[in-house]
Amino acid sequence: MLKRIFKYIWPPMVIAVIIFYLCCLIPANDIPDVEFEIFIPTDKIVHFLMYFGLSVVASFNYIYDKKGKIIMLKLVVFAVLIPIIYGGLIEILQAEYFTERSGDWYDFLADVSGSLATLPFSLWFRHYLLNKQLEEEL
Repeated sequence: MLKRIFKYIWPPMVIAVIIFYLCCLIPANDIPDVEFEIFIPTDKIVHFLMYFGLSVVASFNYIYDKKGKIIMLKLVVFAVLIPIIYGGLIEILQAEYFTERSGDWYDFLADVSGSLATLPFSLWFRHYLLNKQLEEEL
């Protein structure tokens, strides 16, 4: 049982630890300023991409292991809802305990957006695996 759980959680856990390190343990002064700005601040794009990466790894890992035969509620909970909660907790930790950093609602919004943006890709990947299995059976 533990081996099976570990199989699901180790890739997203590695990314979650990296996100924690980047968001909480690096002093704000040590983060390089990026001169590239579009209509969205660069740090919000970084938050979006971090949580997109976390959620896409969690969802693809689950879908691949189940060969596309998944329970959608599990996918949403483990690949979207848990990363969103994690992003919220990190923003709270930054606001309350890491004086070098500050919690930001817009960072949290970028985290939520990144996690939610994985759903179409996850559904595409599931569809791809199921079609691949059908082709192999024929």
